[in-house]
Amino acid sequence: MTKYLHLLLATLLGIIAPALHAQNKELPLKSGDQIGIQISGIPPEEVQQISHNYRISEQGSISLLYLDEVQASGLKPSELERKIAGLYKSKEIYTHPTISISVDTTGTERVVTVGGAVQKPGPVAYRSGLNVAAAIDMAGGKTPFGNMKKVKLVRSGKEYGPLDLSKTSNRDNEMLLEPGDRIVVPD
Repeated sequence: MTKYLHLLLATLLGIIAPALHAQNKELPLKSGDQIGIQISGIPPEEVQQISHNYRISEQGSISLLYLDEVQASGLKPSELERKIAGLYKSKEIYTHPTISISVDTTGTERVVTVGGAVQKPGPVAYRSGLNVAAAIDMAGGKTPFGNMKKVKLVRSGKEYGPLDLSKTSNRDNEMLLEPGDRIVVPD
């Protein structure tokens, strides 16, 4: 019996853990992002009025039926789902709305900037799981004078480093990046 219980728990963890990991990897929404909103649990004639694509305005909001402007920028998609459902409930518009949000990343490019002593300084396309070493490789790698022992990472104005990327086994190589990060490889 205990053997089967352990097997069941291991199976459940194998299913749940990736979903929780993916949820934690959500990126905050920003102005210009294109999102798809699907709603259910409301009258069918109103589903079509709400369920479609929206672009987050320069002010960081979207305009929804009965809610006017809803601040979306800075929220993760799952947070925005809860916010919209909560607004519809609190304003007593709908009692049991279910919101699902998808992010269309084709319309807006998220980048990381790599500069300093690299072959092709400039922006590189961000993708989930991008680390410092891979971003430098995407910029053509270091120049002959690039100092991989003193790489700097700048995130939201805060500087991290020096990072030692001189050995592939170093944990600094695996530091995950976020859109908007800047990497500097010194001479």
